[in-house]
Amino acid sequence: MTKYELKRTLLDVFFPNRCPVCNKVIGRMDYICKECGEEFEYSYTAQKFCTGRLLCVCRYDDKSSRIVLGAKRNRDGSKLSFMAYTLMKCITQHYDTLPDVLVPVPMYSSDKRKKGYSHTEKICAELSELTGIPVVKAVEKIRRTKEQKSLKRKDRLDNLKGSFALSDAKALSGKHILVVDDVSTTGATLEEVFRTLLPSECDAVDFAVFARTVNKNDKNKENA
Repeated sequence: MTKYELKRTLLDVFFPNRCPVCNKVIGRMDYICKECGEEFEYSYTAQKFCTGRLLCVCRYDDKSSRIVLGAKRNRDGSKLSFMAYTLMKCITQHYDTLPDVLVPVPMYSSDKRKKGYSHTEKICAELSELTGIPVVKAVEKIRRTKEQKSLKRKDRLDNLKGSFALSDAKALSGKHILVVDDVSTTGATLEEVFRTLLPSECDAVDFAVFARTVNKNDKNKENA
C-alpha cells in the first residue's frame, strides 16, 4: 500500500468517501460513483493560451459548479480529490514529459486565514501526490481584489493588475511551470499570474483548470 493509499484509507475511517456529484458513499479509492461517472461530461481539452497551453477537465455547468463550490466553500474532501484526480488524468493525457513544478493560483493572505485553507493549494497537494510533480508556492497575492464574477473582461483585467507578486523566482528558473486553478472564465486571472511569472526566467508556462466557461468563439479553439 502506497503512502497515498494509506492516507485515503485512514481518512475513509473517519470521513467516508462520497461521490462528488450525488454524495453517495463510495469505495475509499474511488473518485465518483459508477452512475455519475458515466453521466459526467469530461472534455480533457487543451487550447493555446498566452505562450503555452490551457488544459481543462470539463466545462463549467450546473454539475461541475456544485463540485467547485463544495470544494471552495465547504472544504469537501471528496470534491477536492475528484478535482485533483481528474486534473491528473487530463495532465498525463496531454504530456509525454510532465511539467517540473505545480504553482497554485494564490489567495490573499487574510482571506486564506479567515477561510482556514486555500482550495487551490489543497488540489495541488493531492495532484502532487498523484503525479510526483512538486508544488512551489512561488506566487503570492499581495492585495485584495473585487469579486470577478460580476465584472466584464476589461474590468477583470484592471481589477487584477498588480495583485500578484513573485516570491521565489529562483525556484522557477529554467522550469516548466504548470499553473493550477479551479475555474477559468475569461482567463484574466491566469493572464495576470503569467505576467507575474515572466521575471523568473522559467522555461515554459502552461495552465490547468478543473472547469472552464466556454463561449462560442472558444469552441473552435479547443484541442489546439
